Amino acid sequence: MSSDWTLSVPCRGRNGFAPSDDQFNSDRALRRLCGPLLTVCGPCPFRAECIATVMPAQAKFDGIAGGRLWSNGVVIDAVDDVFDEELAEPKLRATCGTEAGAKDHARHGESACPSCRQAAREMDVRRKTSKARQPKQLQLDFAIT
Repeated sequence: MSSDWTLSVPCRGRNGFAPSDDQFNSDRALRRLCGPLLTVCGPCPFRAECIATVMPAQAKFDGIAGGRLWSNGVVIDAVDDVFDEELAEPKLRATCGTEAGAKDHARHGESACPSCRQAAREMDVRRKTSKARQPKQLQLDFAIT
């Protein structure tokens, strides 16, 4: 997805699509404030790209994105012809160079990058060292006779 699409959107250069928190205090006020701007999104062919860029559900966004009016990341109004497929937001990936990053590579069927392999090795060493330091527990077997 190229960023060139942002040059062709009908909302380019217009204000009011993402009001500040001090401009409204309820969903009703947000709807009154932004609702009329939803018509701009009607003919826009870039609604899915807009949602993928803004990620309104994950960001707990308030305002208009992708032909929908969002309040705290939840759709409260929309233009008539929106499709659920447009709502797909990219999943956030774990940072490379961390154990979580290595696990994320595995979850996606990828081989881990060098920094994630190193992070996984270091975590494995820390676990083994920590385990070696723990006192061995005695296991008592109380047989009832």
